[in-house]
Amino acid sequence: MSDRPQTSQLVEQIMKDPLLLQKLRDRVYELLLEDIRYQSERTTHPRRYR
Repeated sequence: MSDRPQTSQLVEQIMKDPLLLQKLRDRVYELLLEDIRYQSERTTHPRRYR
C-alpha cells in the first residue's frame, strides 16, 4: 500500500497555507540543528557513541 495520495494531499494543503509552511520550515530547521549538534558531539566524544 502506498501513502502517496495522502502525502500529496498534505503537501498541497501545506503549500497553500503560509502558516503551515512556516511551521514545517521551523520544524525542519530544528531537526537539522539537533542533528548537527548530535554529530558534533559524536566527533568530539566518539567513545560515548560506540
